[in-house]
Amino acid sequence: MAEESSIQERRINSKFFTRVIYFFPVQLLFLHIKRNHILLLFWLVLFLYVSGNLGVGFGIDTLFLAPIYMGEIGAWSFLIMGFSLGGFIMAFHIYSYILFSRDFTFLATLSRPFLKFCLNNMLIPSLFILTYLVQIFLFLTEEELMNSGIVFIYIICVLVGLFVFYILSILYFIQFNKNVFVISGKTETYFENLGNDKVKESNFIKKKKNSRVNVYKNTWRVDTYLSNFFSINIARSTKHYDKELIQKVFTQNHVNASIFELALIISFLGIGFFRDISWLNIPAGASIFLLFTLLIMLFSVLYSWFKGWTLTFLILAIVSFNFLTNRFHLFQFRNYAYGLNYDLKPKYDHENISELQQDKLKVENSIKENIEILTHWSQKNKGINKPKMVFINTSGGGLRSALWTVHVLNFLDSITNQRLTKQTHLITGASGGMIGAAFYRENYKKGIYGETMVNGNEMKRRISKDLLNPLAFSIATTDMFYRFKKHDDGKYIYTKDRGWFFEKNLIENLNCFEGKRILDYKLPEYHSDIPMMIFSPSVVNDGRRLLISPQKITFLCNTDTSLFSGKIALENIEFSTLFNKNDPQYLKISSAMRMNATFPYILPMVFLPSEPKIEVMDAGLRDNLGLTTSIKYIDNFKNWIHEHTSGVVIIQLRDREKKTKIKDKQSGSLISKLFTPLTNVYGNFLKIQDYRNDEMLNQLKSSFKGDIHYVEFSLKEGSSDEISMSWHLTSKDINQIYEQLNTEENQKSLQKVSDLLLH
Repeated sequence: MAEESSIQERRINSKFFTRVIYFFPVQLLFLHIKRNHILLLFWLVLFLYVSGNLGVGFGIDTLFLAPIYMGEIGAWSFLIMGFSLGGFIMAFHIYSYILFSRDFTFLATLSRPFLKFCLNNMLIPSLFILTYLVQIFLFLTEEELMNSGIVFIYIICVLVGLFVFYILSILYFIQFNKNVFVISGKTETYFENLGNDKVKESNFIKKKKNSRVNVYKNTWRVDTYLSNFFSINIARSTKHYDKELIQKVFTQNHVNASIFELALIISFLGIGFFRDISWLNIPAGASIFLLFTLLIMLFSVLYSWFKGWTLTFLILAIVSFNFLTNRFHLFQFRNYAYGLNYDLKPKYDHENISELQQDKLKVENSIKENIEILTHWSQKNKGINKPKMVFINTSGGGLRSALWTVHVLNFLDSITNQRLTKQTHLITGASGGMIGAAFYRENYKKGIYGETMVNGNEMKRRISKDLLNPLAFSIATTDMFYRFKKHDDGKYIYTKDRGWFFEKNLIENLNCFEGKRILDYKLPEYHSDIPMMIFSPSVVNDGRRLLISPQKITFLCNTDTSLFSGKIALENIEFSTLFNKNDPQYLKISSAMRMNATFPYILPMVFLPSEPKIEVMDAGLRDNLGLTTSIKYIDNFKNWIHEHTSGVVIIQLRDREKKTKIKDKQSGSLISKLFTPLTNVYGNFLKIQDYRNDEMLNQLKSSFKGDIHYVEFSLKEGSSDEISMSWHLTSKDINQIYEQLNTEENQKSLQKVSDLLLH
């Protein structure tokens, strides 16, 4: 009896195991792992995004976990996120159905076969939804410091958005989803009788011995499936069904699914085309869902048409598109600096650059003009016996650098009775730091000219407003179709793209710089009412630095060539000299800031009208702090500065500390060692600049007869690693940045600046 009981138990266990293994959702999971690597890659990327394991340094996780719609995190933003996630999941189902449905012929016998397939294909989506909702709760409560009750409402909004999309999808597929009974016009009883040999033949169903359709080839075994959320049914045999009939069912459903996909693709492209309408600016996380949806749908539509030729077609399409972009202007997507005349094209070669910048008369005129500016600075500070001259260098680093710069400058002015800005002669730097400094200077300028200033808290609130969401939305919806829209800048007309979109949102966030040109700052800088600013974006073509200023600064680009017999690689190029016939002074200040902050792939590289064409990007590529420009300026006027000041104060506002941990490169996995040469170059990029900067400061100290004081304000290493280097800041990020002035090192720096300027 014991043996019989044991055998019976093993049979039950074996039967249970078989039912689990051959359960339709499990078989679909196995099939995805075996064949569907493209879709699994999309899911992997999304899992990594929402869990904070990919792109967290650029704030990608915030796009999903704290989505922004109409300028705020709210119920609508999460509702849209849920709706767009529903679109992605439906695209996943459609592509899977087109790819796998013929492996499961029993589907053709079910009522609403596609909807049944979707239900059984929810294993991966369900896991993602659960992960996503948990991460939303953790992020909003810990990073955005929100009340858990509000967060639960937002989670419900995500689920409502999902539900709404599913209802719309179901309404479509109920209407157009077919099975064998609808296609053949026969009843379910008829086919059951056919399977029991009660009906030998019918006029519609005739077996064709030579038929090339073999829907049973490589069919995967399925014993059970989910018929609804609370019911599991046995999968029926389809051996007695006509093969061509089953084939016709799947073909018809594939066509209906493709029509649904095309409608969604057109809707997505429409959102991108009309994205300058504010209410169509959906959260960037939603647009990423939609972008992935678009890619999956395009691939599935192509697969339904080309089958095994799909990959070949895609390769040919990519090669053809690459050819078109290289040969035809219509397909060349150029980003412009607004205000410049693009009709004239000066030569960009060594001979022309050398001729323009080694012109002695131009160099002398630029030196003369800057001595006049220095004299105005001296007159402004004549109440102080030999005042100290301040040079500010501010680092790149997205919004964290922008907010850090505004926060530090505002605090320093408050403890020095505005002496900091009054005694500052030149501000240089890169990316977000220069945007923050430009905004602070603009507010200071309003006060000088009797306009209404905003207080420090309001400045910090504006500069910390999100820029990543509209930017990421623009990337996700692509500029391809949007570029057919034009932007009239007064004198010239440009195409719209995400560069224009970035400037538009920056101006709206800060509520300043509207219509401002480089020319508007020439007289205020010349009279030393405000500090000078020099932007220095990097030329992608050859690594040179393009110096942008309303003043003549040819002397910064001039180099003694006698040692090299005239053959020298000129590093700096004066923007207004090279493009002197292209209305350089008409350049928008917002475009100058954008050119200085063009981080690869996030913002498009800016194309400039030269022959050959050149493109520029982030100043941080060459000098993340702008120290090179400051030192060269001081060196050119060291005698004047020594005579009229009591020394130079160089203040560096850094988004990270100089001192860093030395990593043990002998440890690590095989794969990490494989990429060590590349990661070393990228990881040590800013450190190499620091080494060079310290050497230049030491050389300046040796050549300058006066006193040089160096003061550094930096975000502590631990905190700056946690704060993403992106165009988005969480509430926790903002609080962390504010707290950084309380560190021991920064408190000492505050005291040092106060002592230098007030005593």
